[in-house]
Amino acid sequence: MRPNSSVPSPSLETVMPLRITLVTETYMPQINGVSRTLGRLVEHCLRQGDQVQLMVPDYEEEYEAVSGLVRHSWRGWQLPFYREIQLPMVAPRHVRRELQNFSPDVVHIATEGPLGWAALRACRQLGLPVVSSYHTNFPQYLSSYKLGLLEPVAWRYLRWFHNATRATLCPTSTTRELLVQRGFEHVKVWGRGVDTRLFDPARRNLAVRRELGIGDHEVVAVYTGRLAAEKNLPLLMDAWQNRTANGPDHLLLIGDGPLCTSLQAAAPDGVVFAGYRRGEDLARCYAAGDFFVFPSLTDTFGNVMLEAMASGLPVIGFDVAGPRDIVRHGETGLIIQERTIGALARAMAHLTIMTQQRQCMGQAARMYAKTQCWDHILEQVREQYRVIAPGVRCGRGRPLYAGRNSEGYS
Repeated sequence: MRPNSSVPSPSLETVMPLRITLVTETYMPQINGVSRTLGRLVEHCLRQGDQVQLMVPDYEEEYEAVSGLVRHSWRGWQLPFYREIQLPMVAPRHVRRELQNFSPDVVHIATEGPLGWAALRACRQLGLPVVSSYHTNFPQYLSSYKLGLLEPVAWRYLRWFHNATRATLCPTSTTRELLVQRGFEHVKVWGRGVDTRLFDPARRNLAVRRELGIGDHEVVAVYTGRLAAEKNLPLLMDAWQNRTANGPDHLLLIGDGPLCTSLQAAAPDGVVFAGYRRGEDLARCYAAGDFFVFPSLTDTFGNVMLEAMASGLPVIGFDVAGPRDIVRHGETGLIIQERTIGALARAMAHLTIMTQQRQCMGQAARMYAKTQCWDHILEQVREQYRVIAPGVRCGRGRPLYAGRNSEGYS
């Protein structure tokens, strides 16, 4: 990692609580890496005594009142190629009113959709310090939905958006290098952690395998995530179809998404669809496998890889952002240079027949996962909040935006 490219480590001097506004167009109960990461961030901030204002889509669910948490939500429209995502069309004045009422020390905008744009505009009008985070490679997703011609436009918008904030947090050094090359400024690395108490090889249970139709001694490749085109699942299914006789016995797909029906209809023998799983149920499904396959070429990180590693599974992935940053080739998994069906099929066959090597990799993967502590990683984000908003604790009794804003208007 380049010097000064990561989020600063927390210091003993930063102990006072903060008032934080988090703006995101994906949040729990949605199940994806972004929503789960942001949910953990909110929980951590609340445990530290911070006050958190949450601005999210309206998921039409009842929520328990949580001390220190204020929630604002708006109805949205669904993204055509990612229907789980709702994009609230909110006027900046409505966001500005809620910000004025809450008076945050810092605003964290985690997504770049209409709600994120409205929040950014409102913050500029109020002179509030803003940090953003880059979670999803939407420009690269576009080609998966035959919209590749829009990629340059998407990059221009994202560059403008993030450069309007004081810092952009991204999950890996590889993603940081990509963003810097694209003209993004003040980009810092915010890593990811994993709950190694939940995801644990000890949860392996033959009864779970039998419920899934898997024999006691059969070798199982696992994929967890959204069943969608941007995850490169057609290549995975082709690799499975073309696997050699010494390849794995089953491919366990954990998750759901727009490709689920078509994948099920065309699935060859040995493919098991487990659907969405959560909590201990998800952890048991991971532990039911023998190695993990991550075919995506566009993810910025891939939290599921850490979950698999914590569960004692070596990971197979391509040499792209995410796998390249997490997996140590030959130690905790395999990094494939060729982005081909044959290369993926050969990697799966290798881990199938090399039983002892697979087990050693799984143990090493587990040891690596145990070093990725969520509390330390999330505390780094709180420290970054303080870095971009120095001195905000002075004058707590008055609004931060009193007087002239950052654009010079009264």
